[in-house]
Amino acid sequence: MAVTATPVFTQTPNVGALNAVLSTAMTNTKAFDGTEAAGTALALVFTAGADGSRIDQIMCRLASTNGATASGTSSATVVRFWINNNSVNTTAGNNIFLGEVAIPATAVTALGTTALTTFPLTIPNVGLNLPATYRIYAGTTVAAGGTNIAIAVSAFGGNY
Repeated sequence: MAVTATPVFTQTPNVGALNAVLSTAMTNTKAFDGTEAAGTALALVFTAGADGSRIDQIMCRLASTNGATASGTSSATVVRFWINNNSVNTTAGNNIFLGEVAIPATAVTALGTTALTTFPLTIPNVGLNLPATYRIYAGTTVAAGGTNIAIAVSAFGGNY
């Protein structure tokens, strides 16, 4: 992207992985540096475009695993977020901690048919600008609990 005095605005919407599903817990040491392999404990949530991106909101909500019926009570957990420099995320030096969202234990009934509580990550300064092809990963510290309960994570922004 060329340097200019003209203000820059996003050109194309980018909603990342849209509902990346987390259901299991990261191992203790990897929960601090984001080095868990991507799967059900750590998921790729967003990848910046070729000219960089801006993220305006990251949202977590209770969901179900693989479209199955969720029931029971979810576990209280924390969803943590890391920025990755588009290198292997299993190397700690490639990740930097972005923030976390607390998810309280919640009795789950009829997921998908009732209004669900969402848990937003507040991004300071009204947005987060990412360099080209950088990524955001999210992971949980405690398994979602209940039966077929998961946490869906979505990021909303745009590419420059």
